[in-house]
Order: sequence, then C-alpha cells, then structure tokens
Amino acid sequence: VQSCYFPIVQSGGEYDFKVSAQSNSGDVKYDVITVSLGARYQMYCSNIARTLLVDPPKHVKETYETLLGVYQSCLKAMAPGYPLKAVYGAAVKYLRSEDKEDLIASLPKTMGFSVGLDFRDPLLVLNAKSTVVFREGMVFNLALSFAGIKLSESARSLVNSKSAVKELSKYGLVIADMVSITSNGAEVMTKYGKALTDISYTINDEDEDDGGDEDGKLARKIAQEEEANPTGGRRSGRLAANSSSAADAEGAAERERRQIQLMARRNEERLRELARNSGKKNRDEKTAKAEELDSYKRTKDLPDNVLPNQVKVDMANQCVILPICGNPVPFHISTIKNVVLPDPDAAAYLRINFYTAGMAVGKDAPENIAKLVQKYAPYATFIREMTFRSLDSHSLTTAFRQISELRKRARMKELRDQEEANLVKQDKLVRTKNERVPRLSDLTMRPVFAGRKTQGNLEAHSNGLRFISTRGEIVDVMYPNIKHAIFQPCENEIMVLIHFHLKNPIMVGKKKQQDIQFFTEVIDASQAVDAGKRSMYDPDEMDDEQRERQLRKRLNEAFKDFCRKVEQVAKKNGYSLEFDIPYRDLGFSGNPHKEMVFIQPTLNCLCNLTETPFFVVDLSNVDHVHFERVTFMSKAFDMVLINKDFTKQPWRVDMIPNEDKDAIQEWLTDMEISYTEGPMNLNWKQIMSTVDGDDRFYMDTEEDEVTPKEAGWEFLRMFGKDGDGDSAGSGDDDSGYSENSGDEESEEEEEEEEEEEDGEAEQEDLNVFPDDEGEQTTDMSMSPSIRRRLNDKKNFSKGQLKHEQKVEVPKVTAVEITLIIKISVSTLPENLLGNMAAVAMNENQVELLSLLNEQAAFYTYFKHMDGIQSNSVEFVTKAPTLSPTTYQ
Repeated sequence: VQSCYFPIVQSGGEYDFKVSAQSNSGDVKYDVITVSLGARYQMYCSNIARTLLVDPPKHVKETYETLLGVYQSCLKAMAPGYPLKAVYGAAVKYLRSEDKEDLIASLPKTMGFSVGLDFRDPLLVLNAKSTVVFREGMVFNLALSFAGIKLSESARSLVNSKSAVKELSKYGLVIADMVSITSNGAEVMTKYGKALTDISYTINDEDEDDGGDEDGKLARKIAQEEEANPTGGRRSGRLAANSSSAADAEGAAERERRQIQLMARRNEERLRELARNSGKKNRDEKTAKAEELDSYKRTKDLPDNVLPNQVKVDMANQCVILPICGNPVPFHISTIKNVVLPDPDAAAYLRINFYTAGMAVGKDAPENIAKLVQKYAPYATFIREMTFRSLDSHSLTTAFRQISELRKRARMKELRDQEEANLVKQDKLVRTKNERVPRLSDLTMRPVFAGRKTQGNLEAHSNGLRFISTRGEIVDVMYPNIKHAIFQPCENEIMVLIHFHLKNPIMVGKKKQQDIQFFTEVIDASQAVDAGKRSMYDPDEMDDEQRERQLRKRLNEAFKDFCRKVEQVAKKNGYSLEFDIPYRDLGFSGNPHKEMVFIQPTLNCLCNLTETPFFVVDLSNVDHVHFERVTFMSKAFDMVLINKDFTKQPWRVDMIPNEDKDAIQEWLTDMEISYTEGPMNLNWKQIMSTVDGDDRFYMDTEEDEVTPKEAGWEFLRMFGKDGDGDSAGSGDDDSGYSENSGDEESEEEEEEEEEEEDGEAEQEDLNVFPDDEGEQTTDMSMSPSIRRRLNDKKNFSKGQLKHEQKVEVPKVTAVEITLIIKISVSTLPENLLGNMAAVAMNENQVELLSLLNEQAAFYTYFKHMDGIQSNSVEFVTKAPTLSPTTYQ
C-alpha cells in the first residue's frame, strides 16, 4: 500500500478542501480538525476524509448533522441512469427542504470525482453541469464539505474558556468516501464511522466559575488543596455536615443558573423548530372527509326473500332491513347505536336506537358516523329510535342476535383498521447466505403471540433481525426501523435482555407493538422453599450460588458478543445501529404505570425494561420536565415529562423518593433538558389543551408584542427567575399601593421623623432575625416602627401572644404588611410558603392584605404548618373572627 499524497491535516480556522491542498505549518489546535488520506493499492487509488470535533458548540454539531443529511441525499442520487449533476442538485434540494439555504454558498463547486488508475478523472466530475450518466461498476470519491462558516460570539460563549474553540471565528467540515455504483444504487466502500458520536470529543467539560463568585472560588480552591495535600486530620460531624450542605446548596444554585439559561435557549430553538414545521404541517394536513354509506346501489340489489313486515339482517352487505309502512328500508349497521330486546310479555318488542344529532355520539361510535352526523346535523332530520312489536317472539329474537353479531363484527373490523392505519410497510428481510449468521438460542419474546410464552431463536441478517418461535411464528425487525437498541446485562435482575424501541410499530399477532424484547431468565422468578431449616454454610446452597454467578457471567458475555456482532453486520451493510446500556448508577425507583419499578436512563432514553408494560421515553421527544409535590412534608415526589407534541398527554413517574431529586435534576441539566418544580399536582389535560392552542407560547410577549409574559414553561416556576423576587419586592411592590394607601404612607413618614433619632442608636440591634440555621437576615428598607416591633422578643412569647390577641390590634399599613411578608419569606423555608404565597407576594399584594386580615385558612397556614410559627405575621394579624375585619 502506497500513499497517493501526503496526508492533509487542518485546524484553527484555516481550511482548504481542494485536492491540491496541503497541511499548514502551524500546530494542530483542538477545535475543528479535518483529516484527508489517500492510498494506492496495485495501482488503484482511493481517498477518505473525516472531521474531528473537539469541544464542539451546539451550532457546530447541528451543522455537521446537516452535512450528514446532505451526504445521505447525494448517495441516493448516485444510481445507474442518473446524470452526475443530480448529486449537486440533491444537495441543494436537501438544504432548501431543511431551511438551510444559507449553507448553499458554503458547498464546494465539485462534490467528487471518478477514481481508478488515475487519482482524479477530470471528465467524470460531480458538479452542477456534468451530463454524464452513472453506470454500474463506476467508482467515485464523494467529497462533501462546508467551508468558511462563521461561528458567532454567542455560540463561542457557551464553550469552556479553556477550549481552543473560543478563538475560532470560522470553521469548515468535510466528509469523503469511496462509493461504488451497483444495480441497487450507491454502495459505500470506506465504512469508517462518521456519525457525530464517532468523531466528537469533549476534553473540557467543566464549566468555569463566574468571576463574581469569590466565596465559591475560595471554597473550591481550599477543597482542591485539601485533596492534593491531605492533612490526615479529623473533622467533627457538624463541620462535615455543614460542608456537605454548603456544597449541595452551591450545586443547586449552579443548576438553577444553568436551567434559566437553558430554558431561554430551548425556547428559541423550539420557536425555530415550530416555524420550520408549520409550513410542512400546512402542506401535509388534509381534512378527512366523511365517507357516504352505499350498501345497495339499486333497489333491485335488495335480497329477494324480504317480506313486507319482517326485520331482515343482511350479513354480507352489513345492513339491517326494517319495515316502514310495509316497505323494506335498509339501514347500515354502523348507524345503529344499540339494540334492546325487553323481556317478552303478551308480545315481543325490539327497540333499535340510532346515532342522531343533538346528543352525544359517544366514544365508541364509528369515526365515519360521527363525521356524517356532524355533516348533516344542520339541515337533516334524524330517526332516533324504532320499536317493533310481534306476537311471534322467535323472529324478533333471531333478528336481535343477528344484529348484535353484525355490530360486533363491524366493531372488530373498525378496530383492526385503526390498528393497521398508521402501519408503515416494512422491507422484506434479506437473509445472509454463504456466511455464518449471528444467533441467540432459547430466547423468550415479549410481547407474546399467544399463550403464556413465545420462545425461539434470534438471528441477525443483512438488513434486519428475524425471530423464529418454536411454533413457527416469525417476527422481523428491520435495522432502519430500530430507533433505540438497548442491551441490559443481568446484575440485580432475574434476566438478561435485548430491547428494541421502533420508529414505526409492527404487528405482533393482532396488535400493534412499538417495543420488542428478547430475554433469557437467569434464575426462576419463583423458587420453592423447603420446609426444613438450611444452614448458611450448607455446601449445596453455596454451590447453587456459585453456579448462578457463573451463569450470569456466561449469559452476559453471550448477549454482549451477539450485540457486537449485530452492530458489525449492520455496519457492513450500510446501516447505523448501536446498542445502549442503561446507567444503573443514575437509576431511581418510581411508578410509571401501576407498580413500583427501577427506572434507568440510557444515552437516549429513560426506561424500565424488566416489568411490563414497558416504560420507554425517548429524550429527544421530551420538551420539559416538571416535578410535582415537591415540599418538605412529603417523602416522595412525582415527575411529569412533557411531550413536544402537545396533542399527546405527558408521561408520568409517581412516588419517586426525595433523596433522588438532586441526582435526577443534575442528570437533566447535563442532558440539556429544562425542568421546574412545584408543590401540587396539576391538571395536565387542561394545560396541554391550552398550550396547544397558544401560538405565542414560546414568546416572551403578548400578541401586542409589547406586554411582557413568561415564555414557554417558565410559568411553572415556583418563585420565578433569580433576581425577580428582589426587583419585585423593592420599588415595584411599594409603588403598587401608591394610590390606595396614601394616608398610611403619610402616617409612616410622620413616625419615621419622630423616631429618627432613636433609629440611629438602635441601628446595630434592629432588623435582624435568626433563622433555623443561626444565620442573620437583614432588611434596612423597613421603617423604624416595624423594626422596633419585630425585634421586641418579649412580644413573641406564648403568654404575650395570647394577651395580644385579646387587645385591639394597631392599624397596619399596606407597605408594612409588604415588608413583614418579606421578612417572613426570609425567616421561613421557601417551600413552606407554597405557590399561593409566592404568587400573592409578587403579583397580588392587595389580595394578600385582604387574606391576612380576613381569611382563616391563610392565617392557619402561616401559623401552624409543621409547627413553625411566623412571628411577624402573628404579631400584626388578629386571629380570624366570625365577622370580617377591615383596616382603614
């Protein structure tokens, strides 16, 4: 093997993708690195090029994914009979369809060339003008690139400051492969990985701390010095607990900061995504029309043996022929709502009810009938019910049975049609010949065909996997239809399994399934326990445990080896398939359906595969995550995963232990999924219907484009963004009472003037409240009268409190109430106040004043929740009375 040219390595923003390019003399920088290699074997040439991404920003990743899409489009255009210029046209067409027209200017003029004994044939070039036709047996070097793409300052700001990408102002991307033209299309000959996961590397994954956080920097510096040079000294439990709690608080604050930035970025991305999909949705959306019922085209088509006064059922044409005034009138079976046969008396009765307008059609009604009723409701006359009487009960009983049977058949046919309506036609399996096929034997498949178990063998072929059961049933899983492949080894479970989450459902038996699983049990799910006593040193029991451990290890190795072979077979045939393994360390317990299970995340999913029904959530379909029932009182919380498709209801995982919350939130932040939390369960059906109808949901202004509003899912935040509470609690809150409380403010100013001299002397003692951890919270914006009341500790004793409730409470101004609530927030834990108090403080202060003085529930909430008393509220608020009290 010889080299066609000296290898070309480029980085640092200087890229030249011509064949005659050369490596520059500078050092390689760890940003966007392009590598091109050419080889010659027995005088025949070949070429390959790849791009390596080091600490890539999201913009660079998205551009590379676009280049991969262009690559796939060009491969489809390289088929026998197509002109060479079709490759360039396919690239331009793909970019326009993806709304990436700005990248057309970055495409090269030549997208490849023919390769053979000569490295480059100048007559067979893949450009926009060549009219030469592709022929079977030709070999080309398909070289696609984007050159001179500018990298914005905002994209570079998201990268770690240590990364070389910070200095990158523009970049280029390139992919080049050898392609052979066959009768089945283009076949890639250089099967070296080019997926984003194969060429992307992260070496600076720790975000640099903010410059203003000096205390945090000092703490981290001390911790690093301690780790580098441990003193070996002992620390008390209190100091260890304080340090761990400080680290947890620092981590929570960092997560909150990143979440605010992430939510703003996700809102912008979703706006662009919805804008791109709106055009496609309008083009693809077709209004489904009602199909007219047509059982008989002419009256001659009616059955010949119909008597004038007989109820006749035509099973072949799905009609019920009813006598009306002696004339047989056919009614399609789908128009009948139900049929009733009362107990016969002197005569037999048969009542038939029909679907009509003006009343609920019902969820069991055929879809076409519901549309027909809606179509003809404005002007048509409907028959609601018909009752027939006969002295011969046998005839009506026979008609009743036949109508019921026909309705049952029609219902089953409709359900079957609905099941198969969204099915995508799968390719036929191409079995591997003249080669050893990877196989796993004695597997059990879920879901089952019929019966208790479906056992058989699983084989990997050229374009898919085939499962053959012991009863001869066959299930084919095509590689292109596999969205996520998961291999879960047996560690603490009773089985080792392979799970496939499909892009499009397939039929298994008579049901549509999107998840297919193959597993082998390591031990029996239930074991018989002998009545006799067994010693822990029983040699037989120790042998059983040893055999079980060896069996686990052997099965894990067998399944792992099979997964590796399947990946190789798929890659060899031009398919991309990679098995994920769940991260057990990040797993948590929860209830996604009706029982507690262990849920584990993978690289692309959140899943539980051991218990049925399976729980598999594709993280790419998750728009936002909300935590419910997050309070100090509850031991568990619920997690709601909101689908990007607002027409679908969110996924739920209930009863997650509180100790797992921080780990889950950290994982979501790392996966760049925004989350919020709240103290109560929400009505998600109503929320999703409201959000689905809001065209400006992800925008931060109302329809007038002036009035600000919370963008996206920010309305689910319990206390808003960082800094909102301070700004809302200072000048804005006080100004809200400027018109309603002018007299109170003037009285407060007089009190301030009278006590100004005392205020200076008491400056050190005023305005301080110890919280639960011994820290101090100050607020120098309060008036001296409020500070004096709040710091008089004698007034807060139990005996004095009872005395204060008996005497007349002094007048309290709206501004003082606002300041008191501020101190209550700083004194009590935030979550204890709840969503109601937070909204009242930030937005509805007038209602809050009324609640403090009148409503018993709100007073009890502040006073008795968890036995924690808010002294400030107790002092200025009377206990509720039978008649409301209003302060002037």
